[in-house]
Parts: sequence; structure tokens; C-alpha cells
Amino acid sequence: MNLYRRLKISTAVLLLITAAGCTLDDVSSSNDETITEQDLQAASQILGESLSSDNSGILLSLNDALTNFSSTNFTTSQNKTGTPTTQDDRSGRGGETNYNYSYDQQTGTHTISFSRQVDRPLFSKTVIDTLNYIFKDNNGAFIESPDTEADRIEFINYNANREGEILTPRKSSFFVRTDTFLIDGVSDATPVLSIDGVHNSNGNIEVDNQVENQAFERSYELEINFLSIEIEKPSSGPIDLSRGVTGTLSWEMTIRKSANGSSDSKTLRGTIEMSGDGTALLRFQDLFKRFQVNLRNGDVKDQDEEFEGRVQSVNISEEFITLVNGRSIYLTKNTEIDDDDYTSLEEVQQAVNDGVFVWAEGEGYVNNNRFYAEEIEFEREDEEGDAEGEIEFKEWVSSVDLENKTFTLAQDVVVQITENTTIENEGDYITLQEVADALENGAIVEADGSALEETENPDIDLTAVNVEFDREEQDDDDNDEND
Repeated sequence: MNLYRRLKISTAVLLLITAAGCTLDDVSSSNDETITEQDLQAASQILGESLSSDNSGILLSLNDALTNFSSTNFTTSQNKTGTPTTQDDRSGRGGETNYNYSYDQQTGTHTISFSRQVDRPLFSKTVIDTLNYIFKDNNGAFIESPDTEADRIEFINYNANREGEILTPRKSSFFVRTDTFLIDGVSDATPVLSIDGVHNSNGNIEVDNQVENQAFERSYELEINFLSIEIEKPSSGPIDLSRGVTGTLSWEMTIRKSANGSSDSKTLRGTIEMSGDGTALLRFQDLFKRFQVNLRNGDVKDQDEEFEGRVQSVNISEEFITLVNGRSIYLTKNTEIDDDDYTSLEEVQQAVNDGVFVWAEGEGYVNNNRFYAEEIEFEREDEEGDAEGEIEFKEWVSSVDLENKTFTLAQDVVVQITENTTIENEGDYITLQEVADALENGAIVEADGSALEETENPDIDLTAVNVEFDREEQDDDDNDEND
């Protein structure tokens, strides 16, 4: 079925469920407030998606709210937050279709609507957007032409309604979202933007993650309230929301799990701390468990096992780095530093001293309230994820075709190995034959790397630039709710 048509059907069903209010509970329902590990995983995935730019969440709304537009074009040369230039950008900004515009002189309301459709290997989405703006100057007067009178804008009243569907190898998601923002301090005369607002959404999310042995489905209703959100504006150039947003949001979510004619409903609450480096710390009320959200792609990391963020400082003598979000990551003699832009703490320190933004991410463990990295990589932040149009991937391998030198990610995306592909020696398997043998023996293999999109061969989706193949160990506890 056509993705756009399926979106309209799925959204209609979702709206009927939401309008009915108690429909999910009509058969049989319970309110067991015991929060399970699956509930935490589901809630964190929903929040990560609701925040991220790629998934048409709050960060994309902030970008849209600060975009100047005309009656015929949404993104213009005067766009206050810039336009996407990388192949790996999944927000859909700059590729709007079915564009419509109207202006109400009496209320000062500009209304635009459009569709955003992204169809990439490993990611697709179709979203229908309706955005309303009221622009005012310092005297409270309406601004009728925001594209030509951008310098006069000081206040923005913004409302966004989005209905959409997102599909990845690990997730399918249907949602209806509303964002309402009051933005103050837009003009160049003000160094800081302040934002008051609320996000409401409802939908359904289904996750099937073989690498982490997770499978679950939840419907949900979510409200996120802005408490103290600020964006420090650069001295020149467009605002970079991935680097400037700080402050705290509070959230409340009701999630429902339906099975065998019954429904289980739970309510969770917590806060989100925006770190100012493109990540946010997700906290659950009354629970010590914490997660980190990447505001661009919505990826969620368990703070006890993973980390990422911009490096703020380096301590060579005690062998640790401090991230912008305040988290310290310690290295040991056993820490593996990936062969990336920087391969030592000394190189990272020199880069930071030179004013370079360095991004760190990796895996490790907590011991005596300290996080120790088992593996870490350092990259120039402006190159992270988009070097020469490369698409990053990290998915399980479902099959290998030795004759054609390809492997398939998550049963859908075919990746070719060429003579120019680097297979990392740090991985558990360094040839396709070894990967094929491992799969034959029942192992779960994850491929982590980057690739270029293949445009000439219809049987190939990606051509690998580099890849690391690792064996993934499944937990003894089975997280699949369907078992």
C-alpha cells in the first residue's frame, strides 16, 4: 500500500481511538502502577522520538518556529536556523511538498501547510504539517511579511499540528502532535531567546530490536511543558539549535499495553534537562534510572552503559574527560580508543584548546559512582555523521551473500562490500565469511559503520565505506513481551 495512503488510514484510526478516550479500556483494563523495564524502554523511546528533529519532534518545531518564509516557499535565504545540507539529515526540512499559505489580517495569523516525506535506506517517514504563526515587533504590531521584515520580528506565537508515520528496521510509529510556543527575543538586539510552551502528542509505537532482545508495543498520551528554555544566539550567522538549547522540561505520559482482549495503563512522570550540546538528560520521577537522548536522531542511551556528548575539558593526569552536560568519563589502560579523528587524550585536549568542538561517544560501566569507558571514539563535531554525504548505520545483520559480497541489515537494506571498504580489525569478525559462519551458528551480529547510498544498482541500497562486525550477547532475561 502507498505509504502516504497508509499514513492517512493509520492516522484516522489513531484519531478515532484517541477521541473515544476509553476505547482501549472498554474490554478490560487495569492500572497496575508497577513500572517494568519494558515500560521504561517504551517511555524513553517515545520521549526520544517526541524530542528529536529527525522524528518531527520538538527540536524540529523549534527550527520551524524560527524559519522565515514567503507565500510560496518555506525555507529561504533568511532562515534563522539554516537549512539542512547533509545527506544523513532526516528532518525533511527543505523538501516540503503540497505547500499552501494564507494570512488573516485581522488576527495577524500566517498559516502554512505542507507534507514532508523522507525515504532513505533504514529510515522513512511521511508527515503532514500545519503551522500557524503570529509575528510581532517591539511595539506589539503584527508583521505581515516575515520574509522581508525579518529584522523587525521580536515575538513569535507559534502553533504546529503534525500527523505522521515513521518506519525504521527497529521501530514503527504513528503519531499526532501539537506544539504551542511563545518565543521572546527574536531580533538581533537580544542575545538570548526565551521560550515558553507545551507539547501534546498521542500515538502508537512498536519496537522490535533483535540486538538488544527487545520487542514491545505501546499506545500513549504525552504532555511536555517548558519550564526554563533558553537559546543563546551566536554573534553572527544562523542559530544552531543543536548547540544552544538549555533548560528544563517536565513531562507526564500515560502508556497502554493491550493483549488478549485486556489493557494495562500506567502513568509516568519526570523531567528533561537540555544540555546545550544536542543531547538531553531524561529522568523518571522516583526512579534512579536515567537515559540520554540525542536531539537530532532521537537515539536513547542508558546512562549506566553508554554515553555521548561534546567534550568540555580534558584531565590528562587523571585520565578523564568532562562533557558539556557535566558527566565525567574515565579511561583505563583497557579502554579501547577508536581510530577516528583523535586517538589520544592529548590530541583531544589540543583540539578543545584550539576551539574545536569534539564529540565523544562510547560504552562502558559504572563502578563506585564513576563511569569507566570500555570503548570510546572522538570526532570533530562538524564531521559527525555526515562526512562526504555518508550515512551511518548500526543494525543487526540478517544474512550474507558471499557471491555478491553483500550483507543485509535487518532483513531489508542490502549493503555491498567493495575493494575500497574498510572492515575494522577491532571487530569480532573481519571477513564476510566469518560473519556468514557466525549467523549459521546462531550468533547475533551487529554491523556498525558508514556508507554511501547506491543509485545505479537497484539490488544494492548502500555501499559500505567502513564497517565493524561485532557479536552481540543476548541477556539471559527474555525481554520479548510476546513470548
